Amino acid sequence: MVHDSQSETTSSSLVEDVNISFRDIVYNVRHSLFPTGRKTILKGVSGQFNAGELSVIIGQSGAGKSTLMDILAGYSKPTAGALSVNGMLRNEKKFRRRSCYILQDDQVQEMLTIEESLHFAAELKLGHHINTQQKLKRVEEIITSLGVSRVRDTRAAFLSGGQKKRLAIGLELVSDPPVMFLDEPTSGLDSSIAKQLMYLLHLLARQGRTVVITIHQPSAALLEMVDRLYAIVNGQCGYMGPVQLLVPYLKDIGLVCPPYHNPVDYFIEICGDNEVHLVNSSENGKKEKWINSIRDETEDKLFFLDFKMAKGDEICLTTLPPPKEDPTNKILLALKSTYPTPSWNQFAILTRRELLTVWRDLSFTLMTLLIHCGMALFVGTMFFKVGEDAMYVRDNYNFMYFSLMFLMFTSFSGVTVRFPEQIPIVRREHFNRWYNTGAYYASTLVSILPTQTVCTFSFCAITYLMTGQAQDILRFMIFSSTLVLVSYVSTCIGILNGSLFNVKNGVVFGPFFIMPFTIFSGFFLRFSDAPVFVRWLFHISFLKHGLVGLVISVFGLNRPKLICSAIYCHYSKPNQFLKDNGMHNERFSVVVSSLTGIAGVVILLSFVVLKIRLKCKW
Repeated sequence: MVHDSQSETTSSSLVEDVNISFRDIVYNVRHSLFPTGRKTILKGVSGQFNAGELSVIIGQSGAGKSTLMDILAGYSKPTAGALSVNGMLRNEKKFRRRSCYILQDDQVQEMLTIEESLHFAAELKLGHHINTQQKLKRVEEIITSLGVSRVRDTRAAFLSGGQKKRLAIGLELVSDPPVMFLDEPTSGLDSSIAKQLMYLLHLLARQGRTVVITIHQPSAALLEMVDRLYAIVNGQCGYMGPVQLLVPYLKDIGLVCPPYHNPVDYFIEICGDNEVHLVNSSENGKKEKWINSIRDETEDKLFFLDFKMAKGDEICLTTLPPPKEDPTNKILLALKSTYPTPSWNQFAILTRRELLTVWRDLSFTLMTLLIHCGMALFVGTMFFKVGEDAMYVRDNYNFMYFSLMFLMFTSFSGVTVRFPEQIPIVRREHFNRWYNTGAYYASTLVSILPTQTVCTFSFCAITYLMTGQAQDILRFMIFSSTLVLVSYVSTCIGILNGSLFNVKNGVVFGPFFIMPFTIFSGFFLRFSDAPVFVRWLFHISFLKHGLVGLVISVFGLNRPKLICSAIYCHYSKPNQFLKDNGMHNERFSVVVSSLTGIAGVVILLSFVVLKIRLKCKW
């Protein structure tokens, strides 16, 4: 029973308590292009949150709850003020190792089961310093503690809202952080599930953790589990202390809460009109009068809460095993690196996770393959046997360009739509020190390329045969490798677009990334006909290099005279077509190096953009 297990919880604590305090925190944001156009969100707030307590930040919408939480968690930097841990100025790098931040948007990997998600989290967050047996044991403890044993093999896509919230918490509990921040954990949950989730957080705090959460407007049932209430009024502290003393506090300044009225609801209703009185009374979070009694209130209500929860709704959440002085915490704190596992190990684990996700989403992979094969059959029918007759050289040229455009758009649009969906998950995992940006980016590329390669090669094989191109293995390899390289570059540009924009904006602005490459591909406008000041754009157009590679594979390599079914064929000699299009001096090695170089530049640029985006909220 919960009551029996709680006796162990109260006696256990973390190796070292982590008490957080902050003083005179100011946070400004710019809301216009002018230097003077700045808005102050937090106005010199102060306060403290101690270990062993469940602390809740409340306030009206736009009061600054999430902003304060971001600053406390290290997600944002204050404009002014000081943050301290155990009375000493906070070392941000050290604090990041000992804390976790669960954002309001608690997205998880939907194609993975609960157990698989926890296993991957254990491999990344505990690293190779902890042996496999210890990792498996830790995963089992968390599954039992979260009460998700019955759905451990269920994919996250089929979990309820409450189960997803608990999974998000469990993923961070793998490394046993002493400090936990949660932004609006009960949003979108019904009262029963919200109550269970709050009780889980209550138990976690009882083990000695510092648990800080934001709630917009908690019910009376949820408030019973809260130890410390921190109320924000228009960017300032209106009250900090136990929930039970909120009514006496308001009475002291002439605000009487009506009987049978939720004190927090009443506070939120009247705080706007009484901002000055509330802030002055609490001294913007510095007044000690109401704070000293928090610990006494916490201990007195502990037994009552456990008894009530055990008698009321059925609770399937058991107490987590207390943190021990084992390698888990000590090794992590002693690590000089920011991440528990080395980059190469992160890459290997993330690649396995990404490939498993691709395999689980087999319908999307098969659909992509069918689209490529279906379009290949259609194109092959439309340009059937054009490669066998010199009379259709221009049609053959059109076929090559259409192939480039099709593979470019499919590669680009697929990533543009799917990549931004992963950003919220990656942002949370990256911030909580699961892995670095480079490891994730490399694993994403590696996991995308196999499917892209198979689909592109299938398109190439079908169209090459149906359009009657030269039956030469070397020419086919040049033809297919050129299109594969173009699809790779398009994928990288799609990742860049996905790193910059969300899905909606990416679809709108995506074509602007592609159109310049299309215009300067050499198909619509030849290099010799273009104005001198824009000719350099031909050299950075991957479509131009791709088109050159295809033309070389079909008409280059000293191809002999073509069969002509008409009276006269101007391009019966393939070399003449190369000269007329300014490609007679082109080399395939230059094509490969150019496409590789462009891909490298795009990869580097998208990596930088992704790295910046993971640090910002956009």
